[in-house]
Amino acid sequence: MMPILSILICILILDQLINKNLIKRNSIEQTASRSKYVNKVHKYGELILYGATMIVMVLSVIEFYYLRLLIFIGPGITFAFRTIMKWKFTNQDKTYLLSAVTCGLFMIGSIVYGVFEFNLIV
Repeated sequence: MMPILSILICILILDQLINKNLIKRNSIEQTASRSKYVNKVHKYGELILYGATMIVMVLSVIEFYYLRLLIFIGPGITFAFRTIMKWKFTNQDKTYLLSAVTCGLFMIGSIVYGVFEFNLIV
C-alpha cells in the first residue's frame, strides 16, 4: 500500500508544478478549466467514469490485490476522456493541456507501480 501512496503523492506534486508552469506559459484561465463541462456527454461520461473508478479502487484496496494497478489506470482514463472532450469542443482556450498532463502522469504512475510491484526490474 505504501508504494501506491508514494506514487500518488508524486503525481499530485508533479501535476501541480507542471500545470502551474503551463498556466503561466500559455495564459490558461483557471476558472474555466475546473468547473465547466462542454456538453451533456462530457458531464454524464465523467460521472460514469468517476463512479466506475471509485468502485474499482475500493474493491482493489479491500479485496482484489491483483487489481491495484487499476488505481492508476482508472483516473488516467477519466482524464483522457476529459482531455478528448475539451480538445474536441473547446480547443481555443487550451484547458485540455492540463487534463492531458494529469492523464500522462497517471499512466506513468501505472507503469512505475507495475514495474516495482510485479518485480519487472531486470
